[in-house]
Parts: sequence; structure tokens; C-alpha cells
Amino acid sequence: MQVKLINCNRKFSFFILLCFLFSQHALASDFVSVKAKKAILYEGPSEATKKELIITEGYPLLVMVRLKEWLKVKDHEGKINWIREVDISPERTVMTLKSGVTLYVKASLNSNKLAEIDGMVVLKLSSSLVTDGWADVKSEPNDLNGFVSAINIWGI
Repeated sequence: MQVKLINCNRKFSFFILLCFLFSQHALASDFVSVKAKKAILYEGPSEATKKELIITEGYPLLVMVRLKEWLKVKDHEGKINWIREVDISPERTVMTLKSGVTLYVKASLNSNKLAEIDGMVVLKLSSSLVTDGWADVKSEPNDLNGFVSAINIWGI
């Protein structure tokens, strides 16, 4: 009886661990960025379907479904389209949602301001972790590292 109980506890513990791992993956957002200079978003997973939009390098997209060499993605406006997998990168970027987003030296409103960022600007994400509502980002053209409020960006 003792052996069965131990074996049962191991199976139950393993089951709980598996559930935890799968739930973490399901809860994590799978964002990618466009690596092509210009990429086309399609209505369906085929180049024969209607071309919906052309997006540029760095644009962050939320992956909803992966199907062979196609990804079903959602943009910052909630529009859902398909993109070829060869046009995306796993490198994480975010995009400012409005003009006047402040880039701070530290993750605090009391910190020194580095810059004011226009709307629809792509920033590299230094870490996918959001700490107390702040995201660590880098502005490539200006070579500035700092923090922005996560409520002002898309891609987290």
C-alpha cells in the first residue's frame, strides 16, 4: 500500500508540473517583429489571398496561430491577418501608441527624462519583463536606453 501511494504522489506531482508549464506557455504572449524592410499582411495563409496591408521593419505583431510557413497575427489595432514566417523575427520590439511618450532614465516618473517619442515609433525591447508597469527599451536611431510606461506601448 505504501508503494502505491508514493507512486501515485509522483504521478500527481508530474501532472501538476505539466499543467503549470502548459499554462505558463498559454499565458505568455508570443510577439514577433517584422524583419523584412516591407512585409505584406494577407487575408489568409497564401499569397493567392487578398493583400491587406504593407508593414515595415520592426513592427511588433502578436502571433495567434502558426501554420507551416505562415503566422496568423494581430496588430496594435486588433486587426487579424496572415504573414509569411520568412518576414518575421523572434527579436522583440514594441511600438508607441501615441505621441509624447516619455523615455525615462529609470523606471520612475520622478526619473530624468531622456526624450519624448512620437506615436507609432518602434523601439527594441531590452527585456520582455514588465516591472511595476515599466518596459526597458532602446531607441536605435538615437542609441538611447531607458524606460517607458507599458500602457503607452504595443508589443508586451
